[in-house]
Amino acid sequence: ALMNIFTRGDYHLDNNLVERLNRYISLSRRNSLFFGSHTGAKRTAMFYSLACSCRLQGVNFFEYISDVINKAATLPPRTPLSKYRDLLPDIWKQKNIAQE
Repeated sequence: ALMNIFTRGDYHLDNNLVERLNRYISLSRRNSLFFGSHTGAKRTAMFYSLACSCRLQGVNFFEYISDVINKAATLPPRTPLSKYRDLLPDIWKQKNIAQE
């Protein structure tokens, strides 16, 4: 796997992308004292994960989250998990590019 960095130009030797993404999370670390519960902390971690995924995919997070909330609100109660996977940032981006 290490040799792939020499054969493909899209692999990086450094970790700067992850460090830049973690910067946003670490800026809010002080606020994490006020989540109120472990459940609140887990939900915030999921929110940060979605925000970082959007950033990696080049997706505007506000547009993404607005659209996903509207779509999720229209799904029936026993919707299969595969339908929710369609709302992840990478798949959402592909579908929105195809619609344009």
